[in-house]
Amino acid sequence: MQKKLPIILVLLSLLLRIAVQAQDNRSSSGFKDYFPIAERPFLAAGTGNNPYEKILLEAKPVVYYSIYNDIRDALNRDTIVAGDAIYLSIQPHLRIYDENSKPVKTPSYKAFIGWQSIIKTKNNNFLTAAIESGHYSNGQSKSAFSEEFEDNSDESSALYEAITDDTDLAALLNRSSGNFSTNLTRVSLNYRINTFDEENYPLRSHSFTMAYQIYHNRFLGAFQFGGYNPEDIDIYGRHQIEGWYEFTAHFKKMRYSVSQRLFLHPDVHPSAVMYRSETSATLYPWDTDLGFMARFSFGYDDYNYRFVDNYPRFSIGLTWDWFTPFVVKPRRMQVPRERE
Repeated sequence: MQKKLPIILVLLSLLLRIAVQAQDNRSSSGFKDYFPIAERPFLAAGTGNNPYEKILLEAKPVVYYSIYNDIRDALNRDTIVAGDAIYLSIQPHLRIYDENSKPVKTPSYKAFIGWQSIIKTKNNNFLTAAIESGHYSNGQSKSAFSEEFEDNSDESSALYEAITDDTDLAALLNRSSGNFSTNLTRVSLNYRINTFDEENYPLRSHSFTMAYQIYHNRFLGAFQFGGYNPEDIDIYGRHQIEGWYEFTAHFKKMRYSVSQRLFLHPDVHPSAVMYRSETSATLYPWDTDLGFMARFSFGYDDYNYRFVDNYPRFSIGLTWDWFTPFVVKPRRMQVPRERE
């Protein structure tokens, strides 16, 4: 554990810095870029592991950088106009395991360039479309199923010839240095049903999201780097479908949300399950960015090549909702204030 303490401190420092920066941006400028479709950063510990590793701590220090964003301005106009955002998003996923930390075991990185467009309906609901494209990898170089051979080597390719539909890939996986790499494009559609209070602040919302993700070889569909090797793509497939529902409301001066996400990748290897479920509850005690999260998941793991693993896990931790509800100019009568 002593060897892992510096890594834990670095993670804590990074995530606290993210939280402070987000709060500073909110309080100093009165304006914060809004992304209706977004992943939230978190830091969590929990119970439930695959048979081969024990997770001590995991974190997603997700960040979004606006290139252009007029969504807040568009939502506060008298007329119905579309708001747009063009951005970069860096989405690392890091884990600390109960074992030697040297070398660092297969972290997980995603990086996207994205565009979102939102429009407010006559009933003050939001409809958003998004397209994101980028890279997903773990920064390793060895064969996915051997610590001895380099990925894409003749020796590594020969290993795949012995894989059948009955092969237990989780038992064979090179968890210390096995390469995972692909480019991907993601298309999402979100519809948010809003109820506002007398101060034009969102009192309740029902958010529905559908997304389709495809893995492809060329970066941004044009550049020949960062792609997959043919043997790997036959194992983890090319397609993922996602459905996501989230309800957000207030109790007294606290904001809370509950959500359910379902993932399906239908063309994976037969020894891997096709589905993943995430059920989450988050409480924001001061109705700010900082929240306390509890999550239960089961099905395939969402950590690069560890999709071959299948286990339930319960986690608790901290999360930051950078894109908190904000005052929107209404187009109809509000309901009496209920947040006091």
